[in-house]
Amino acid sequence: MPRPLPDPTPPSRATIRTIQQLGDRIRATRAAEGMPIDQAASHCGVSVGMLSKLENGKGVNLEHALRVMDGLGLTMLAVPKAHAPWLEQAAAHAARIGEGAAWEPHA
Repeated sequence: MPRPLPDPTPPSRATIRTIQQLGDRIRATRAAEGMPIDQAASHCGVSVGMLSKLENGKGVNLEHALRVMDGLGLTMLAVPKAHAPWLEQAAAHAARIGEGAAWEPHA
């Protein structure tokens, strides 16, 4: 019998600093889509075991992590740490106004 899907509420931070935070984000995204882990793994072109390891914060090949993120509609940005506070503010703003609404930066 399959386990129930995890809580679909994504982690609140836009900046991911650990593999555990990445796994939490991936699990929340999968759950928000209502996808069982086997269906998500198939959709992303990875094994269930690999996706499970990733969701549980275990180290996996970066290529596999990127494949899962792409398959679930996520992307990774590599930016200077100095930009992290701005990205956090932008993500918080986007969460407040909801997906699909335009964001205009303040001068």
